[in-house]
Amino acid sequence: MMQIREIVLYSWTGQVRRLPLKLNSVNIITGDSATGKTALTDIIDYCLGSGTCEVPQGRITQTVSWYALLLQVNDYQVFIARQAPEAGAQSSQRVFVKQAKVVEIPQYQEISPTTNADGLISILSRLLDLPDTGDSNLRGIPNYSVTLRHAAFFLYQQQDEIISRQRLFHRQGEPFVSNSIRETLPFFLGAITAEDVSSARRISRLKKRIKEITKEAAELRAAADRGGERAQQLLAEAARAGLYTLISTGGPTGNVNAIAELRTILTLRRGADGAVSEHLRVPRIDGADARESLREERERIRARSKLAQSSLESIATVLADRRSFEREVTEQHARLSFVQLIPDAATDECPLCGSHVAGHNDAVSGLREHFSALNGIPQNLPSESPRLKELADSLRREIEECQQEMRRTSAQLAAIERASERDRSLALQENTQAAVIGRIDFYLDGLESDERLDLLTQQLEDLRIQLELAESEIDSEVIQDRMQSILSRLNQLMTGWSNQLPIEHSNDPLRLDVKKLQVIVDTPSGPLAMPKIGSGQSWVAYHLLVHMALHEWFAEHHRPVPGFVFFDQPSQVGFPADSEYRDNRASSGDRNSIADTFRFIVDAAGRAAVPYQIIIAEHADFEEEWFQDCVREKWRNGQALIPADW
Repeated sequence: MMQIREIVLYSWTGQVRRLPLKLNSVNIITGDSATGKTALTDIIDYCLGSGTCEVPQGRITQTVSWYALLLQVNDYQVFIARQAPEAGAQSSQRVFVKQAKVVEIPQYQEISPTTNADGLISILSRLLDLPDTGDSNLRGIPNYSVTLRHAAFFLYQQQDEIISRQRLFHRQGEPFVSNSIRETLPFFLGAITAEDVSSARRISRLKKRIKEITKEAAELRAAADRGGERAQQLLAEAARAGLYTLISTGGPTGNVNAIAELRTILTLRRGADGAVSEHLRVPRIDGADARESLREERERIRARSKLAQSSLESIATVLADRRSFEREVTEQHARLSFVQLIPDAATDECPLCGSHVAGHNDAVSGLREHFSALNGIPQNLPSESPRLKELADSLRREIEECQQEMRRTSAQLAAIERASERDRSLALQENTQAAVIGRIDFYLDGLESDERLDLLTQQLEDLRIQLELAESEIDSEVIQDRMQSILSRLNQLMTGWSNQLPIEHSNDPLRLDVKKLQVIVDTPSGPLAMPKIGSGQSWVAYHLLVHMALHEWFAEHHRPVPGFVFFDQPSQVGFPADSEYRDNRASSGDRNSIADTFRFIVDAAGRAAVPYQIIIAEHADFEEEWFQDCVREKWRNGQALIPADW
């Protein structure tokens, strides 16, 4: 049995706040709002290995450096301290654990990490004697290891949970939690025993081994080709892959010893060390570098050709311009040749008609000068035509050479491409041959595995006998029967208790629906689920009934669940204001109903065959003696979870 002796907090300056609780009793912490009561469930859960610290941000998170619990686990005490998360973090992996017959609360300086959160869960799960229930294929058995974290779903009823008509268990609305509750509750109730878990794991291992051997045996049988049909097929594949020459166009026949031929193919293909023989390897030509070099050379030749062509075009232009100029000079010379017929004269008389022409001597003189200049032009023109023609011929030869070289490089590139394509074809053929060789090798190995097949057949027979024996030890129907029996007892207990509470349908049978995770009331008009039932007081009552019934069963049957349950403000539906909680003279129906509810909790817990611990965080503070005997602290008038001097 695991219960809480003390809740302990350490400040950043080393101060210690201790909240002692009584074992096997009802413990009530009463007080005003915003004094830290609701944070107690988050503190406890964090110290029991929660993945995140859900303590509300505020004075507590600002002042507390370590959260701690002193647990009583059977005859031993266990002190657990977990460091508060650093700024921006959701949790801390720094955990201190100390176990002894009696553990003194350590001083702040004595606390240093001894394990992490996973180690803490492992320690606590071991202390609760939780078996490893992983790797199971049996229906109804969880296929993962059940730990303390799965038991946590049955430990808390927070303020917004205890009044919910939709969710019955802690964190039930979160993803995957509902399935975890359904799968683990049969184990925690005892419908699934540790022996069942052991048998289930053995069944899982046997089924897995049987599956593996069955597959291997089937492969060996498939390879065992007694009639030779598979050998003939492989020989035909070898022929298509170029590894074998068919005896006739009709392919391998019954006259051919196909298995012997396959062994010959395999022997020729493999060398002495089992590798592919070197003489069967196809040489590979890597033409990438040569291809790139030829392409670069072709570009250089093309550039040379373009340069020569450009130069040749320039020479042709110069020669054409010269010929055009010479034609123009000749034409002008012919036009002015008449000026030679005009005699030199000092008079203005026309040499032809004798008439007087004023100033004709000047015009004639100008024509004679122009004619003389034209006569001198051929002698003044540079005689470069032969050299230009020679250069042009040289350029034409260079262009022709470039064209020849480009044809050569193009032919070489085409040859490399053809060689690469041939290499690809050869590589594909070799890959095909390798695949065929692999199938032949596997087939021939299978022919030599008769002894292995006989051994596997015997192993299968032995494993099936073991499986039959293991399955006879456990039966899903038996588990279901156990579960129904346990639920029947719990339903009877809840129905009997409901008569003591001021709720609707208190005279009708109650039952816990594990599939729906709901309370069902069997009314005269038919079943009624909790979401269909009115009154917040009834919802709170059903939460109390279910969890108290579960924990009474857990305690009586020594199930591996911590022996405490925490209820946060069960009176909230009756007293919405703090002032009313403290008005003990009020005689309202709400006050009396809430008082009756608390009285039921105290009496039912006191009548339990094996006591367990109930912790209640509450606003209400009744003056009745039975209530005050359960009060551990009152947080009013400046008193709170966190001392004022922190």
